Amino acid sequence: MARLRDESARLKLGSYPRTVEIRTIYGDVDSFQHLNNVALARFFEEGRAVLNMELFGVETVVRPTAGVQLLFASVAIEHLAQGTYPGSVTVATGISAIGRSSFSQSAAIFQGETCLAVCEAATVYAVDGKGQALPDSVRSALSKISFAG
Repeated sequence: MARLRDESARLKLGSYPRTVEIRTIYGDVDSFQHLNNVALARFFEEGRAVLNMELFGVETVVRPTAGVQLLFASVAIEHLAQGTYPGSVTVATGISAIGRSSFSQSAAIFQGETCLAVCEAATVYAVDGKGQALPDSVRSALSKISFAG
């Protein structure tokens, strides 16, 4: 089985077209004084949300209606290094695949030069709760923020 960490581009901040800085909080720390796995998953989620709001608007992401929804389909996270508190992390994200009715986002979390974790997540574009073909305008927008992997 191929591992995300084996793709060298995933470990480089410059491979991702979008970044967001997130300040860590004390609640992100485990008993070993490292950033815990739940915090890293939350950081990835925030990176996806920021990118999705850019693409689809705040209302679609934060307050979806019976119209367009983004259905979170799958996620894979690989942890690579320990993160520390206090401080901040950089979540880097880009579009890695565009399907008929879905798209995938590649992401990584960095603290300084260190890549803490990598992620691949799939999202389905839906209308009234059912997957729909991505409109050409959405495909075009997605293709402009491609992960350089």
